Amino acid sequence: MLRTPLTGLTAASKQLSTISNNLANASTTGFKKSMAQFADFMGESTSTRPGSEAGKGVMAIAMRRSVEQGSLKQTGGSLDVALQGAGYMVFGDPANPTGEGDLSFSRAGTLTITLDGFLVDESGAPVMGNPALAGGLQNPNLQAINIFKAVGNNPANLGSITVDAQGLLSVANAADGSINKVTYLAVARFENDNGLKAIGNTRYTTSNDSGPPQFGRGGSDGLGVFAQGNLEQSNVDITSELMNMISAQQAYNGSSRALQAGSEMLRTAAERIG
Repeated sequence: MLRTPLTGLTAASKQLSTISNNLANASTTGFKKSMAQFADFMGESTSTRPGSEAGKGVMAIAMRRSVEQGSLKQTGGSLDVALQGAGYMVFGDPANPTGEGDLSFSRAGTLTITLDGFLVDESGAPVMGNPALAGGLQNPNLQAINIFKAVGNNPANLGSITVDAQGLLSVANAADGSINKVTYLAVARFENDNGLKAIGNTRYTTSNDSGPPQFGRGGSDGLGVFAQGNLEQSNVDITSELMNMISAQQAYNGSSRALQAGSEMLRTAAERIG
């Protein structure tokens, strides 16, 4: 009697937790909202009514991440880049400025340059690119991007930085006015985006469910294009999330009342038997 409303309480609690996380990250660059998915517990035949089945409640079976494109916010910053369309930017290990180690993937393109000249995201993870300008990125030789190398390792010569739609990063040499093509920003996609494992800071790693990354160049093979001077906003719709929160809260309250009523019935029955 108590098990069914208890499953409702648990499911509604998970839904509320998911919605709260979405709302908390509504202003986080590149954040993708999640949605809890539910299913009925399998029914079972009753001994008193053969052939009939009694429901066993509800359970949360998965958390599904929405990959819907977030709106672009124009910043004008040369180190702000956004992807329009499918794919993820590729990042190296934050603990290693050269990018060696496990790769991670993100839609957040708020970048900066370290004192050593490496291009990194807000968490310090180095942006990975393919320095071989000819050919595609299907089998890339990914390397961390060092901006200073393009101007003779002299930061004083660093001029404007541009990223075109395909992700080609070029650096102007302020000393002689030359434009140096540096690398293509790597883009990766996956067979199952929802299989990616979140590791914080809007970055993800691969899992058995996601499959291995498939690398490409911006605008090729169905991958998105880069938009410099823009950042992709969270795809959280605050109004929709608030409506979902009200619905989940009502479900929680209803299950709580059902649990309390069942408890009272059992208590009353126990008192009469006693």
